[in-house]
Amino acid sequence: MAPGNDKSTALIVDEAAEWVVRMTAPAVSTEDKREFLAWLKRSPVHLDQYLRLERTWSDLARADPEYRIDIAALVAADCTNIVEFADTGRRTRSRGDLSARSGTTGDVRAGRSAAMGAGRRGRIYAIALAATLACVAFAVFWFHGQLAQQYNTSVGEQRTIRLEDGSTVVLNTDSRVVVDMSESFREVRLVRGEALFDVAKDRLRPFRVISDQAIAQAVGTSFIVRRKAQQTEITVIEGQVAVIPTAPVDEVPAARPEGPVQVSAGTKANVVARHVTTTAIENPGAVTAWRSGRLIFDGEPLANVIAEFNRYNQVQLVVTDSRLSGELISGVFDAGQPRSLVRFLEQSGAIGPPEQSGNNLILTSQ
Repeated sequence: MAPGNDKSTALIVDEAAEWVVRMTAPAVSTEDKREFLAWLKRSPVHLDQYLRLERTWSDLARADPEYRIDIAALVAADCTNIVEFADTGRRTRSRGDLSARSGTTGDVRAGRSAAMGAGRRGRIYAIALAATLACVAFAVFWFHGQLAQQYNTSVGEQRTIRLEDGSTVVLNTDSRVVVDMSESFREVRLVRGEALFDVAKDRLRPFRVISDQAIAQAVGTSFIVRRKAQQTEITVIEGQVAVIPTAPVDEVPAARPEGPVQVSAGTKANVVARHVTTTAIENPGAVTAWRSGRLIFDGEPLANVIAEFNRYNQVQLVVTDSRLSGELISGVFDAGQPRSLVRFLEQSGAIGPPEQSGNNLILTSQ
């Protein structure tokens, strides 16, 4: 490593040590957190160090799974067994046996130690350095968790979250989002499920919702994003949304993704395999009916109807007859009452009495 690079690395280690002290303090301000992120992003060298520290922290976590070691206390402690890099005499004594076996002389060892210590600011300690690396890795994970807020719902639950910019997120059943807000961007990652976004206008900070198949970006509008197994649906209720198809992280794209597709109010965009198709919404009321606990179907195959009911309930409806699965269903139902659909099907003569098997209701043709 060139001397200039070595000095730069030493400075980065010193700065990291300072951040450890600030980020492990009893009270950490939001401004401190943002400055810390800015420091991490300032140089590729910082990122390289972060990636290395991530592995270091993982290794240390396995060494102390019960977290009995207080790393912050270790850094702050006045340890008597600290070995100073620049202390050539102590290094010579501690490595005398090894050097004797390898045929290295004490003068050569002293010269190497002096060279390693040249150009470094202050006193750097071996144990303190190792603890600092671990603490910085921990601080990165802890800090990211503090800024990026996570919200989720269980099966059958809905939740409304008001964000700091005035936007609101309504989570549907069995959904999870990670929200990351800063002075330059507003970002929500839809990990699973479905959410309705009412976006507060801020032209300097576009609002982005990221799924595995697409990015939906808006300034101020209202839209729904639903993440399915192999596709993402974006339904625009008000305004316009730019839909950008993306490739899943574990997929090597065979072709360049399409550019942004502008989707207007009253339109649904389906994103599959980096391709966007749009369709007009025939029944706008059905799109947001789930907010009031209702499911509205208009000529929908029973297989799709059952899949919707199963999203909201622990009791799962099961159909094994392909002909029955294709029956077209229309009606308004309570999302939390799957047996209401079963009674409707019984009364219409489509099915016989259902068979109970644990949490499953098995439906068979009449």
